[in-house]
Amino acid sequence: MREELKRVLTEKIRLMENMRNLLEEELEAIVNKDFERLESILPHIEELSVSMETCNEILKSSLESHGNGTKLIDLLEIYKDDEEMLSELRSFFETLNKLVFEIEKLKQAIGFHLNYIDFVFNLQRNELTYNRNGSFDRDGPSMFTGRS
Repeated sequence: MREELKRVLTEKIRLMENMRNLLEEELEAIVNKDFERLESILPHIEELSVSMETCNEILKSSLESHGNGTKLIDLLEIYKDDEEMLSELRSFFETLNKLVFEIEKLKQAIGFHLNYIDFVFNLQRNELTYNRNGSFDRDGPSMFTGRS
């Protein structure tokens, strides 16, 4: 039971670290607007997601063997006297936090680019222009008939 859990945690940590590395590459590709690189990264992320889902199912069944309703955080208490398992659990939670942080950075970058696209699109639509008197004209662009 303990060895199986340790093996699954080790595999999950490896998968999360790989995912974090891929997300870092994805963020860099988004920032640099390198769409070819982005397209090449996405299939790897999808493959890794499937592997993570399989690992999650194994982890879930391993947790159930510790008792119904046992969560990962509960293992810290269950294995409080086992330094090796505590080290593995700490590593798991640390890797998970790094992955979540990378996901948040990616969300912010994507949100920024989407807002920028909306901004540029709205500029092209000329939603808000100035009229002859220098006031905002919400009806759209008006023709300037000034003299030179």
